[in-house]
Amino acid sequence: MNEAERPGGALHLGLWMLTSGGHIASWRHPQTDPPRLLSIEHYAETARIAARGKLDMVFFEDTLAPRERNGHIFGEASINSLDPVVQIAALAGAVSDIGLAASYSTTYHSPRVLADKFATIDALSGGRAGWNMVTSGSAAGRNFGSGKHPEHAIRYGKAHEMLFEIKRLWAAVEPSPQGEPVLIQAGMSQWGLDFAATYGEVIFAGFKDLEMGRNFRSNLRALAMEKGRSPDSIKVLPGMMPLVAGSEKETKEKEDFYRDLIHPTLVRGMLGERFNYDFSDYPFDRPFPIEEMMTNLEERPNIGGDRMRFVKEIIDGETVGSYAARMTTKLSGHLTVCGTPEHVADFMETWLKGGGSDGFVMQTMQAPVELELFVDAVIPILQKRGVFRSDYSGGTLRSHFGLPAPRRN
Repeated sequence: MNEAERPGGALHLGLWMLTSGGHIASWRHPQTDPPRLLSIEHYAETARIAARGKLDMVFFEDTLAPRERNGHIFGEASINSLDPVVQIAALAGAVSDIGLAASYSTTYHSPRVLADKFATIDALSGGRAGWNMVTSGSAAGRNFGSGKHPEHAIRYGKAHEMLFEIKRLWAAVEPSPQGEPVLIQAGMSQWGLDFAATYGEVIFAGFKDLEMGRNFRSNLRALAMEKGRSPDSIKVLPGMMPLVAGSEKETKEKEDFYRDLIHPTLVRGMLGERFNYDFSDYPFDRPFPIEEMMTNLEERPNIGGDRMRFVKEIIDGETVGSYAARMTTKLSGHLTVCGTPEHVADFMETWLKGGGSDGFVMQTMQAPVELELFVDAVIPILQKRGVFRSDYSGGTLRSHFGLPAPRRN
């Protein structure tokens, strides 16, 4: 079947639940109650709104090390520092129907612990559990006292061994209504792509544009077929941040509002993460200290992604402040779509029918306010167009995604 001709109702949506929202300063939103972020009711309320919108799942990341600068944690950013498996376990009895997924590291946990945790939640939730199989970021090694974080090849080699053992353990227990937890994967390196094609069922990805998404999805499906898997047993969901507004004027006002929530101290911290250079006392009206930034790189390992990619973004003669303004204009590291409900729905439908994705893992600027607006304004449009479900067809996460039951030896 041509990807542009997929039948209606094929769109899948997950909610990436980040405490007060996906925006880095959402905790400063006037409708955010920070103490409530440590209560199960906040997450239950947000998950119920997502379930009312018939989303496939809510998803929690794990945070194995805090954001820090010069040896000190900086707390101006919204992060999820709670144990994600405990969160979805608590939600299993608080919300019904919607899937519950969490990241947990194959690098820093044992196979038995991982198998037990997710099999237990899968059973108690009636088959709604999903596991995002991450190999973790570089800061985790220091936090776990294991020294240097392993390189990609070593981490993914261990991940393959872990999955083989975990699936062996799952095959020895009574299956849940969906058989086994849904396996989610979120790495786009060559090792991550191979791991996704071997084990992944829902792939969380980051794309710059539709062409990139289309190429990635096509390559992944082909690689899965080479491994003896049906390409339809893998769903590709890029990250997306929608900002829904009633008009062009309101959209601009919302964008400015969220940008102004970002505290200057956090801006300096974000610059420090990108370049691993101390900007805490550096004036915003001064040019970038590029020569100093590019010295002693071995003593200052990269901690915020590909540092050289960010260096190339610096415009000749621009100040630290002007770069910071451009940096904070981009409200998410994933796809961002801002505008009316119809515009947001158009964007999502274009990606689905254009073969760039099977849906999205969605962040919302603030939760639950922006999520509720999306559910009430955008979801009905998608349903009316026939590209999103009107109700759940089953009670398991696999049924939501249309995934087959896993084969058992």
